[in-house]
Amino acid sequence: MKKIFTIIIVFVLSLSIGIEKSFGQNSEFDQLVESGLGDANTYLKNYMNPFASSLGNGLANGWYNTAKPHKTLGFDLTVNFNFAIIPDAASQFDFNSDTYTNLRLADPNQNMLPTFTGGTTTTQLEIFGERDIDGEPYTYEEQIKAPDGFGLDDLPGPLAVPTPTIQLGVGVVKNTDVIIRYTPEINVGDLSFRSFGFGVKHDFKQWIPGMKLLPFDLSALVGYNKITTNYQIDETAGQFAEFGASATTLQAIISKKLLFFTPYAGLGVNIINSNFAMKGDYIFNEGTADEVTVTDPIDIAFDGSGGPRLTVGARLKILWVLALNVDYTIQKYNTLSVGLGLNIR
Repeated sequence: MKKIFTIIIVFVLSLSIGIEKSFGQNSEFDQLVESGLGDANTYLKNYMNPFASSLGNGLANGWYNTAKPHKTLGFDLTVNFNFAIIPDAASQFDFNSDTYTNLRLADPNQNMLPTFTGGTTTTQLEIFGERDIDGEPYTYEEQIKAPDGFGLDDLPGPLAVPTPTIQLGVGVVKNTDVIIRYTPEINVGDLSFRSFGFGVKHDFKQWIPGMKLLPFDLSALVGYNKITTNYQIDETAGQFAEFGASATTLQAIISKKLLFFTPYAGLGVNIINSNFAMKGDYIFNEGTADEVTVTDPIDIAFDGSGGPRLTVGARLKILWVLALNVDYTIQKYNTLSVGLGLNIR
C-alpha cells in the first residue's frame, strides 16, 4: 500500500498549495498504526489540526462587503480569496500521554511535537503493550521517531490555506439578499473537489421604529458553506482519502456608503466542522509475521476552531459596476479576505 505519510502529504499539499510530492521513505504514521487505530487517529488529529482550522475559518469569510442589501433583482457576482492565517504556535502540539493507550514519549520532557506546518524533530515515541505468540502473551516495547512536519513555518510571510469562493447574491423582497456559492466537481488527476454554500442577508433596521432615518445600514446574515474533497489512492482496491469541511456563520453587519467608498464591520460567531478519513482495506507490515489488514484506518473529526469573530473592512467602487473589497477578521485563525465583484444595484 502507499504509505499513510505519503497520502497525507499529497492530500494536504494538493489542497493547500497545489503541490504533489512523494515521501515514500517516511513510514512513521504506518508505525503509529501499530500502537492501535485509536492512538494513530488521536496523533493525526493533532498533526493535521492547523490545516483543518485554517480551511474551516477561511470558508466562513467573504460573505459580504456591505450591510445594504440589493434592490429586488439587483445582484452581485463576487470572487473572494480568504487566507486564514495559521499562528506560529500551531507549528507544534503538546503530546498528552493521557489521551493515548499504547503510545508515550520516550522522554516525557520532550512533549512538544511538530504539526504538519512544523519542522523536523528527533523526539522518540514508545509503542508498548501486549502481544500473543503461539498462545503465549508477552509485553513488548518499541521506539519510533515522531513524524516530522513539512517545515512550512520557515517560509517567508504568514502561512495560510487559501480558500477561494465564487458567489452570487440576488436581491429579493423586503431588503433581503439570497446568496449562493457553488463549485461543480473539479477533477485534477486523482484529486476531486466540489463545494456548495447558501446565505441570507436581511436589513433588520427597517423593523425597528425610528432607525430607518439613521444614516447607516444594518443587517443580519447567516451563511453556510461546505466543501468535499476526495483523493483516489488505489481505485482498483477501493482505497481513497476524503476531507470535508463546513462553516456556518451568524453575523450582524453595519456599513456606511461614502460616495465610492463603503467601510463596513461585522460581529458574530462561527460554527466549524471538519473531518478527514481514509476508506478501504489496507495491509500493514506486508510480508512479515505481523501482517494485518485494516479497514477504514483513519476517521477524524476536528473541532474547536469556531467561535466569536469581528470583521473590519471596506469596499471601493473602481468602475461603475466593479467593486474591490478588503477586510480582516479577528477570530480563531485571523483571516484576510480580498474580493472583486460585478455589482448591479
